[in-house]
Amino acid sequence: MKVGKVLISAEEIAAKYGGRAFTDASAVIDLVDAVSIAAPVYLHYPIAMEAMDRGIHVLCEKPLALNKDEAAAMLLKAEEKKLAHMTAFNYRFVPAIRRMKELLEEGYVGNRIYHVDGVWFGETRADLNAPLGWRYRREMAGVGALGDMGVHLIDLVRWLVGDFKKVCAHTATFNRERKLPDGSGKGSVTVEDSCAFVAEMEGGAQASIHVSGAARSSNYRGLDIFGSDGMLRLLIDRKAPDGIPGRLWGAQGSGAVPQPIPIPERLTQGSERSAPERAHAEFIFASLTRRFAEWIRTGEAAVPSFREGFEAQKVLDALLKSAAEECWVRVA
Repeated sequence: MKVGKVLISAEEIAAKYGGRAFTDASAVIDLVDAVSIAAPVYLHYPIAMEAMDRGIHVLCEKPLALNKDEAAAMLLKAEEKKLAHMTAFNYRFVPAIRRMKELLEEGYVGNRIYHVDGVWFGETRADLNAPLGWRYRREMAGVGALGDMGVHLIDLVRWLVGDFKKVCAHTATFNRERKLPDGSGKGSVTVEDSCAFVAEMEGGAQASIHVSGAARSSNYRGLDIFGSDGMLRLLIDRKAPDGIPGRLWGAQGSGAVPQPIPIPERLTQGSERSAPERAHAEFIFASLTRRFAEWIRTGEAAVPSFREGFEAQKVLDALLKSAAEECWVRVA
């Protein structure tokens, strides 16, 4: 299974780190017990299915697949083969998010959640000089900003608040043409640069989410959760010195002003070993891969698995349908 003309850069990386370079996924699968799939989204399904057919454990980047049907087949195969399977929702391991999860379970905001407001902004899609790579083509990426960033927020909201019941979305593509990588002309962008949507959660809460890859001078994620007796506010600004582990505020009762909530050291241990620009990979992703390795060693299932990837994929499919048809769509 050829994955593209990347031999030169693959050989450079292999030489730097003492590895071997391949452009054929099948050749790699023959040599390993587990794979981490970080290829373009359209390759997730065929590589994962081939690996699992050979009894190989799979950690797959997000979004899990091009659509929920592919994701469902991947999950079914993993369960039938009794293999370790995880989706790379590494933001679950941001210390401030883990503390938010703990506080919600302790009842900090009350016994019922009313509102969820989230933003996830970046600026790479605002660059008019960025070429038409695979991330800008629906047949290769499935979605645009929703796949780059929004699926992380969808997973976090599901993890913290519960399942999405129905959604109503609006997408925008601000730059509809980009230069072709070989310089031969321009091609059409077929995915969204931004998506704003409202949702009803299964528990009755209202959600308002805005995801954009075209927000200049931004690289931050915010999430507010309002309940019957309090609120929690999360901010992750990867341009700030404390971008990882993030910041958290909270308030309880009537008229209270949100105050900073400290992040326990037990949740940040290890993050100080990484320079800020590398913390995302060295600390957060390492927390994910440790769970994956432990599942392989012990056989004890862990999350986020393909199940979480499939559930997020259902929301993505519903959002695309809603935006196309300009209506509410149930997540199913």
